Amino acid sequence: MGGEQFLNDAIFELFEARIDNELPEWSDESRPLAHHTLLYIAKGQVGMRLDGLEAELERQSMHLFLPGTRLKLQKSHSTQSELHWLTFDIFRSMNQGDAERVFRRETDFPIQGQIRSSISQFKRYFYLLVTEGKRVQSHSRFMGQQFLYDLLRGILQQAAPVAMNDIEDRLKQTIHYMHSHYREEIRVDKLAEIAELHPTYYSQLFKRRLGKTPVSFLTHLRVNKAKEMMLQTDKTIRDIASDVGYGDEFYFSRRFKETSGYSPTLFMQKKDFRIVSLSYPYTDHLHTLGIQPCAAQYQGILPHVSQAMVLPRHRSELWEISREAFMNVKPDLILCKDNVYQKALENINDIAPIVSIPWSTKDIYSHLFEIAELVHRTEEANKWLERYEDKSEQLRLQVQRELGGATVAVCSARAMGLRMYGARNIGHVFYRSLKLKPPVRIQEQLDRYPAGMGFNWTAIDPHEIEHYEADYLFVAVETSDDRKRVRQWMRSDPGWMKHSAVRSGNVFIVDWEQWIVYAPQMVERQLEQAACLLAGAEMMSRS
Repeated sequence: MGGEQFLNDAIFELFEARIDNELPEWSDESRPLAHHTLLYIAKGQVGMRLDGLEAELERQSMHLFLPGTRLKLQKSHSTQSELHWLTFDIFRSMNQGDAERVFRRETDFPIQGQIRSSISQFKRYFYLLVTEGKRVQSHSRFMGQQFLYDLLRGILQQAAPVAMNDIEDRLKQTIHYMHSHYREEIRVDKLAEIAELHPTYYSQLFKRRLGKTPVSFLTHLRVNKAKEMMLQTDKTIRDIASDVGYGDEFYFSRRFKETSGYSPTLFMQKKDFRIVSLSYPYTDHLHTLGIQPCAAQYQGILPHVSQAMVLPRHRSELWEISREAFMNVKPDLILCKDNVYQKALENINDIAPIVSIPWSTKDIYSHLFEIAELVHRTEEANKWLERYEDKSEQLRLQVQRELGGATVAVCSARAMGLRMYGARNIGHVFYRSLKLKPPVRIQEQLDRYPAGMGFNWTAIDPHEIEHYEADYLFVAVETSDDRKRVRQWMRSDPGWMKHSAVRSGNVFIVDWEQWIVYAPQMVERQLEQAACLLAGAEMMSRS
């Protein structure tokens, strides 16, 4: 029995859904696993001994173990670990008579060991199972069964056992070779040799999988690499042709026009690019510059004025979107953050040139002007910055009149933990735009780096909030359970109860979706909301 059919006529019983920095009790090879176990290594280095064989489990990897498996986990003392796990049983209906139904416990599963699947999908259902807690297992256990069923179905739809000798991996090896050696002469028989396949069969498989012959793929890859150089360097067409493997500049120009529809010279003069944005902050930047991408990743509350694409947000997540989705919109340029750049190169660099704008090493203003220069919209970037600085100064004076020299702490409280923010993301409008004072520990971190760079957030335990003393406290939450958790901390956690903002009632619980995007349009909204909340709170306290 394979795939989704395995889940037919089955019910589920969830025993544990947990996030922990410590190893689970069941990771003791002296006794076999009692239940199906799904393990996700979120952080750290974890070693495993399974049936006498030892291996290192990769960070951001997912593993499924069957009941009866004997394994031992061991974490590295040099790195902090974070493990997510689910333990559950599957019962299959064996007798469907009118009067009764008999179920047998299922100890098998179509896949096991390390699996490839959507980490984002896993996290979504996992957090639902964690946050529902006892309510899922008692009053709403059928809801828990549905969450678990949806999670397992998604794994079976998308996952495959990790195996280095399957056809898909052989094709990927040849694609990787072309990415690494596109400047050199590459023959199909060389690629077929790498794939350990007959050249004719290899070419058939390649075209079926990628919609192009290996020769056509290589030509498009070289041309797109050339376009990337044209956009980002001052090299001549002759030098670029040589850099991408064409010794003859004129032959390169012919191949360029055949694949693009225009000459290299016209491309260098082009200003009306059809752009796909793979990163939702950069989608915001493009709209700020007056550019509507032909397709893009969007964050929830921004209007979807272009075709929305479901794309990975982190390098650890699977690339699930089809190549056809990109070919259908015919982009001239693909824009992304560096966290998904490698995946984009592997999957779609033959479709269009890809430019990565570094994320963590640059701040919001550097992002804006680097994108603006790329798409010839520097004037629009300057206009936005001037408008934003005028608004910031106006609201800064208003807030300072009301608060004086007050301090503000900014954090997020979500299922994965509590984070204190610096002058990026959620903290940008408080510490850079309104120039409010952060807690001493945050200021010590900020002093080590240029403004808005180097330090984003630090993870803390709930009771450690007392070490981030401030007159006002902003807490971004994602779900109603997050909100309840924060209110519970304020009522019963000693660290929270000691915090001056909690004691004085100056705590603002805000919506994570409204505050997470670090990009121009969203930052403008955050600035206005922060000023309104702070000035309004101070006026209310005096009334």
